Amino acid sequence: MSSPVQSGHEILVPLFDGDSAGAPVHVNWQQNLSQRKADYYALTADNITTGEQVPFFIAAEYYKSTTTANPNHITKVGQLVAGEGYKLKVDDRLQYGQKNAQGELRFIIYHDKERKPYQHRFIETAVGSATAGKAAQMAKAFGVGNVGNQIMDNFKGFIGDYLHTF
Repeated sequence: MSSPVQSGHEILVPLFDGDSAGAPVHVNWQQNLSQRKADYYALTADNITTGEQVPFFIAAEYYKSTTTANPNHITKVGQLVAGEGYKLKVDDRLQYGQKNAQGELRFIIYHDKERKPYQHRFIETAVGSATAGKAAQMAKAFGVGNVGNQIMDNFKGFIGDYLHTF
């Protein structure tokens, strides 16, 4: 089992490329008795500290090239590594989800923390809306061998848990 990303680690978020990032995934949830939704990009970031990869979800408005005026945009909070991406220190700006208290299948989310979706909303949405190639990439990032029921079986531990802040 890979070691979960921790506060203080450094990660490398890939440069925005509309072709390789694919279409954003639509995450829906209920908060304060109203339906909410937001678009996220499901990526794989490099954990520079450990040399491993980690699933990373970033709010579309913090990532797209057309939204760089946003004060929380990745270009404003990350350190540019030319030709590769943006280096971020894992801190309380980021949230995470995981399968259990041991940090199994931990993934990172960078978004407005006023949003309160359950962890499983990211998993279901990313896997369910992915193309075959992207689904295989997400399955690998979440540490499962093949796509399908096995993925959702692995994530039953996420049901009903809110995201955690580093």
